[in-house]
Amino acid sequence: MFTLTEAAGARLAEKLTEKNAGGNVSLRFARQTEPRGWKLRLDKPSPADTALSHDGRVVLVFDEQSSHLLRNKVLDTRETDEGPRLQLRGA
Repeated sequence: MFTLTEAAGARLAEKLTEKNAGGNVSLRFARQTEPRGWKLRLDKPSPADTALSHDGRVVLVFDEQSSHLLRNKVLDTRETDEGPRLQLRGA
């Protein structure tokens, strides 16, 4: 099961505000090949997506294939000199 921490949910909500994303737009986890890993991009949720909310707003969505790849992962934050950064780690 994928876990979104409270801190990560708050950071995603901040990112949506910074990007002036409308209420029907969320951040989508998308797999990328170069560099290998995950990328967040603005997108509208689809009915088949897994949708995760923070304070009543859908902040993160991903499709069924990504859901399978993200199982047993946790999205959290870590503190840096520039402020909190999102970090994906194993459960």
